[in-house]
Amino acid sequence: MLWAPLFTILAIALCDPCAALDVPRNINSIQWVDCASSVPQPFQGIPLPGALPPTLHCGRLDVPMDYSQPFSTNNKITLGFAMYRPSNPKGLINFNPGGPGSEVASYAWAVALNLSVAAPVSGLGDFDFLAMDVRGTFSSNPLNCTLGDLAIPSSFPTNEAEFEAYQAPVRAYAQSCIDQSTPKGIVAHIGTAETVQDWDSLREALCYDKMHFLGISSGTTGGITYASKFPQNVGRFVLDAIIPPGISNLDLVTSQIKAANRLLLRADAYCIYDPTCPFHSIGKGSVVQAFSDVLQQALAGNSSGVTVDDVRAAANIGYLSGNPNFPAFNLALYGALNGNWSALSYATFAPSYLPAFASSLHILCLDQHIDDNTFSGFNAIRQSIAKVDTAQISYVQDLTIIGLCGGWPYHGNSQIPLPTDAPMLLVTADFDLNTPTEFSTFEWAQAPNGVLVVRHGDDHGTVTVSGPAQSAEIAFLATGNLPSGTDETLVTIYTSGMERGPIADPYTAPIGPPAGDITSAV
Repeated sequence: MLWAPLFTILAIALCDPCAALDVPRNINSIQWVDCASSVPQPFQGIPLPGALPPTLHCGRLDVPMDYSQPFSTNNKITLGFAMYRPSNPKGLINFNPGGPGSEVASYAWAVALNLSVAAPVSGLGDFDFLAMDVRGTFSSNPLNCTLGDLAIPSSFPTNEAEFEAYQAPVRAYAQSCIDQSTPKGIVAHIGTAETVQDWDSLREALCYDKMHFLGISSGTTGGITYASKFPQNVGRFVLDAIIPPGISNLDLVTSQIKAANRLLLRADAYCIYDPTCPFHSIGKGSVVQAFSDVLQQALAGNSSGVTVDDVRAAANIGYLSGNPNFPAFNLALYGALNGNWSALSYATFAPSYLPAFASSLHILCLDQHIDDNTFSGFNAIRQSIAKVDTAQISYVQDLTIIGLCGGWPYHGNSQIPLPTDAPMLLVTADFDLNTPTEFSTFEWAQAPNGVLVVRHGDDHGTVTVSGPAQSAEIAFLATGNLPSGTDETLVTIYTSGMERGPIADPYTAPIGPPAGDITSAV
């Protein structure tokens, strides 16, 4: 009979790890579910092991839709998440890959299934690894929206009427989300401000005093916001490819247009490195000249119906952003100069780009403060960035976001910086178009106790690029030891109190696989 109370306690603890402890509870209990019935989207329709690994756990947690109001049946949403859970974990690591709004739960599945995609975090196998779909997406109360006439044009508005027409489909799309999504009012509460409260609710439900964090891209905005709101719960935070609050719309877009010009020089440097580049024999400057020639032909109408705006948008979205594909970009320029414009047609990329962009729009717009939501304000940004746009690239995604998000009904406070004393690891790459390296310099000023890791190379994000910068991320999460200052070929590390040096020369920085480069046009 003595075993019965013990079994009861163990059973309760397995369902709710806090229940067997004398811990004050301010949130609901986790509802653990069978992972076989909660397969995340990337794993649906593909063969899975007959028995899922015992380290894989899936759960649900009810939280307030609006944290400023009492939790109730009318003020409730359900978060979905997955976890890799080893025996005797050393702590909790919350992972967010950005997007914003990317599917997240599958990353815990990848870790538990020991898939190659999870290799970058293989050194963290002693930790609970949490992957929560952010609210309004996938398994966490997804919104119900209709694309309708929503479009992401390659050209920007040039007058008041065009500006209104530019934003009108966004207003209609937002209204469809408002009308069709449940619970009523959810669309006003799906930003990063709410997401970080969800993370803290999960931390508490899992009975952890501290939360470690690995965030990439827009996930870093959540990390910064969490550190500001819950400083007492901050563990080891790694912010990789940083998007910090506190940057004005003008500085945001100016940094990105400068980054785009650097990426064009990197494409030129890659051509020097790559003997298969069609401009290789010409030498330095050949790709820059080819891009200029392509723009001139498009302006003259000698481009098979592809406009100059199409070329600029396609170059940005299709080749230079994310993990840039320099071999394919250089071939696309060569093809256009020889009469084949298909690889620089915006129509090639728009069908896949629109759904991905739309799925992020509700978070992008709710987080983004619009400094001046008028055509004159928008046009002033365009005129200002033209002064630093050496190659006349003109198109950058942040300008698109600012223009389109003016049509969204809700906006955040992205113009307010969020200083923190936490000893974070801030990670950037010299040639990242999506999150220009200037952003990390700005955030380092807000987190003076942090260490800044500058990877000398390309790609959006560092945790997936093998090398010393990636190793520094994993080592800090695993041990809590911040790296020492160093200046090496692949990385420069600045510790607290140091001054960051200039951005690396695009032609002398590493090229090829060590720099995170794609080496094939396919």
